Amino acid sequence: MEDILRLENVSKIYEPHITALDEVSFSVAKGEFLFITGPSGAGKSTLLNLIFRAETPTSGEIYFEGRPLSSYKRKEIPFLRRKIGVVFQDFKLLENRTVFENVAISLVIQGLNEGEIRRRVVKILERLGLGGRETQLVKQLSGGEKQRVALARAVVNRPRLLLADEPTGNLDSRRTEEVMDIFEDLNAEGTTIILATHDEALYVDRHRRVLVLDQGRLLNP
Repeated sequence: MEDILRLENVSKIYEPHITALDEVSFSVAKGEFLFITGPSGAGKSTLLNLIFRAETPTSGEIYFEGRPLSSYKRKEIPFLRRKIGVVFQDFKLLENRTVFENVAISLVIQGLNEGEIRRRVVKILERLGLGGRETQLVKQLSGGEKQRVALARAVVNRPRLLLADEPTGNLDSRRTEEVMDIFEDLNAEGTTIILATHDEALYVDRHRRVLVLDQGRLLNP
C-alpha cells in the first residue's frame, strides 16, 4: 500500500543540547490508524509538531504524499495544513469566540459558502454530542467539551491525515469511547490517523500498529 507519510532519520535538538527526537524513521500507509505511545517527555508531541510543520527537524526529512516538507515555501504551508487535521493537547481554541466560529474557521478560510459551512459544522457538532451549543462561547465550556470542539475543528475539513495528541485526556470513559468510535469511523472512511497517547487502554484491544517512543528514540521501528 502507498505511503502517505515517511520519516527518514529525523532528529530534533533544542538548545542547549536537548535531544527531543533522535534519528526517528518510519512510514505510514494511506488509510492506516497508527498509535504512538511512550512516557511523558518521550517526544510524541514534538513528532506531531514536525509532521504538521509547526516546527522543522534539526536533521533528517519528512515526506508527505511523496513530497519533502522542507520543500514547502512559507506561502504553501496553509495549503499543506488543509490536508492535515490536528487535535492539540492544549486545544488552541479561540476562547472568546463561539463554538461555531471555532469549528468553522478553516472552512471560512477556504471560501466555502455559508450554507455548506453551517451544514458541515452542525453535523460534526451533533456527532460529537455538542448539538445546540453552536452559539456558546468556548470559555464557558468544560475541559471535556473543549476537547470535543477541538476534535470537531480538526475533522470538519475532511483532512487526509489526522494527528491527535492525547485526544481523550480530559474525557470520562463514556466520552472517550465515543471519541474513539469517531476516530474509527473516520479511519473506515479513508482518513489516515496518527494518535499519540500514554494511555495503553486506548490501543491494547484495537489490533493497530503501535510505535513506542522513549527519550526521543523509536524502540520498535
